[in-house]
Amino acid sequence: MFRTKLKESAALVYSVSVLSILALALWYGASLNSSAASSDKTANAVPAATFPANAATLGAIPDNAPASPRDVTFTVSGITGPPSNVEVSHTYGGPIHTWAGDVNVWLIAPNGNSFVIYGRTGQTGASAGDSSDLAGPYNMKDSASGTNWWTAANIATGAVPIPAGDYRTTESGPQPVITTSPVTNLTAAFSGVTNANGTWTLRFTDNAAGDTGAVSAASLTLESASTVTRKRNVDFTGDGKSDYVLGRNVAPVLSGSNEFFRIESVREKLRYLADNPNSSPDSLAPGNTIRWFVNSSENTANNTIVDFGTAATDFFVPSDYDGDGKSDIAVWRPGAPTVATFYILQSFDNTVRSEAFGQTNDDPAIVGDYDGDGKSDPAVYRCPALGAGDGQCFFFYRGSNANPSGNITYVPWGFGETSDFFVSPGDFDGDGKFDFCIQRTDPNTAGAGQFVLRRSSDGGVEYVNWGRNSDLIVPGDYDGDGKYDFMVSRTETISGTPGRSYYLLERDGGGTGVSPIRWGVAGDVRAPGDYDGDGATDIAIWRPDADPNNNYFYVRRSSDGMLQTFEYGQNGDFAAASWWVH
Repeated sequence: MFRTKLKESAALVYSVSVLSILALALWYGASLNSSAASSDKTANAVPAATFPANAATLGAIPDNAPASPRDVTFTVSGITGPPSNVEVSHTYGGPIHTWAGDVNVWLIAPNGNSFVIYGRTGQTGASAGDSSDLAGPYNMKDSASGTNWWTAANIATGAVPIPAGDYRTTESGPQPVITTSPVTNLTAAFSGVTNANGTWTLRFTDNAAGDTGAVSAASLTLESASTVTRKRNVDFTGDGKSDYVLGRNVAPVLSGSNEFFRIESVREKLRYLADNPNSSPDSLAPGNTIRWFVNSSENTANNTIVDFGTAATDFFVPSDYDGDGKSDIAVWRPGAPTVATFYILQSFDNTVRSEAFGQTNDDPAIVGDYDGDGKSDPAVYRCPALGAGDGQCFFFYRGSNANPSGNITYVPWGFGETSDFFVSPGDFDGDGKFDFCIQRTDPNTAGAGQFVLRRSSDGGVEYVNWGRNSDLIVPGDYDGDGKYDFMVSRTETISGTPGRSYYLLERDGGGTGVSPIRWGVAGDVRAPGDYDGDGATDIAIWRPDADPNNNYFYVRRSSDGMLQTFEYGQNGDFAAASWWVH
């Protein structure tokens, strides 16, 4: 039995560094708070996101030096899928630029795709181009209507700025006539950019001597496709549905007891290892005593089987580390600093990636996309060891967005010892980035639980009283609104009936209230995931049984509240979907 060390008060500090079926029947109820808001569970609408220029990249455009451009950059994050609309705005100033015909402008995507915004304005044949000035702001967008950029430049007399306003992008000169240039499609030029997150560049060059100017402001506006497909837990095929996934210890005799391998929650695994130290393998290889079984078709004959990991020590940490929309088979192995390692079997090229990260007693089951680039980042949560005395706790993660050196970001969050806090991983504000959230004892109510959330979108802090301090955390977006909810679960007897209870608090205030959803019994393994593909997390369990033909997944579909079952696995397996249940 897991023993929780509790404190009735614990200071919380933070800062951010850049650097059966009971025996015969499945107990189930669906009493929801009547105030819960309805939501579209098939997809989440995504508004346009505007990214300002990185201030340090603004400045003068070198005169007559095409090989030395002024590169104005934008750091983009939180965009899912290819852009469905692209707009760029820029202003010349300090000083404005004289002689528009000298200037060429391109927009460059993170993958290197480059597109002309305008260039050699007014140039026909060998002419020097238009003599108007450039001031702005100029908003280049496909939705602009009216005056052609070249026409506006031709109307403006010499030394008079081209009027500020909205314009279409145009082909570069020279053109046959001075009054117009064919308009182009800015969005179509970048529709093939599958991952829009990263560094975009607006490049300015000056191509003749004698006229100068500077860029004083710029912004980039992106919309992703009209809908976002949120990544599902254990979706190894990328079809938008969680798969049925089990791990099996194929060398239980060699690796000792199977007890650690079968433990459901992360908090229990960490306590087990603290009470039963087990030397980690020295080999810098993933090992092959965990056999992964992946099934997405509900056909037991259609399995993907992969041996990956060491059952005696490793934590399951499957997630999409390579950004291809599919979960990757992955484990984390504890060890000394520089020895503890994430082993990742990348789905996009089927190669093994290893990253030394963390140390023994860390919680690694918090990996997620912390920097908004569509890729999960290696991450751990660390507090002082149990019995070591109170101290600072930290989130550590290695982001993949604009981080070629592999720097680690650390966020102090929580002050105490291991088992004072348990991590509640997820994106609670819907900005495409994981937030820093922990569950602790409510300082004002003994035995009650409190979530303390630091939002990544604005740095705001929330204190959410929900559940008991001993409740397990079952992460997920249960109403499909693009934001993770607070879901806790416990085994309890209600009206004389023992079983599993789930208490949900949605981010919009809806949920179960005091009447839980009843699903499963003691001994079941919680396996949250979106098994029906509606964009909302389903309450699900996997139930092992000594009978090899009676091991079942039981899913309560969020789309219609109905029961979905799948017979899979054998007694002693581990349901991979429970990897981040805390």
